[in-house]
Amino acid sequence: MKPALKLKLCNRWLGCILILTLASAIQLEITSGKYVWSVWVHIALGIALTILSLYHIYLHYRCGNWFSRFAKNKNAVTRIVWWTFLLTAITGIAATVIWLDGYGHSHLGAVHGKIGFLMALTAIIHAIRHRKNMARKNS
Repeated sequence: MKPALKLKLCNRWLGCILILTLASAIQLEITSGKYVWSVWVHIALGIALTILSLYHIYLHYRCGNWFSRFAKNKNAVTRIVWWTFLLTAITGIAATVIWLDGYGHSHLGAVHGKIGFLMALTAIIHAIRHRKNMARKNS
């Protein structure tokens, strides 16, 4: 499979998983994480989103130093998505460990939710801008 097709498929899956993760996060916020199964669904979606995001970055940058590549990236939205992605992933892992200890909502989980929402918002802006750029290139 050609790299462009891999990226196109990855982008579509990323969009679907991002929307499902965002819906799951909203549901958790509304119910205050009362249902254990819904937290597990959110964790599974978060893992899938993280793996797809890392694969998306790999398709663009291969095995280089991603930190320096993003630091040099001229697109501010892309840089913001990168940093909020890292913070969301790190706080998500920490919040999961805390949640597994007693199935309770923590302050770190709340912070994770706010950062995650910012990441989702910037990821959507990133996708829209890149989709417009690709449409311009193909026409």
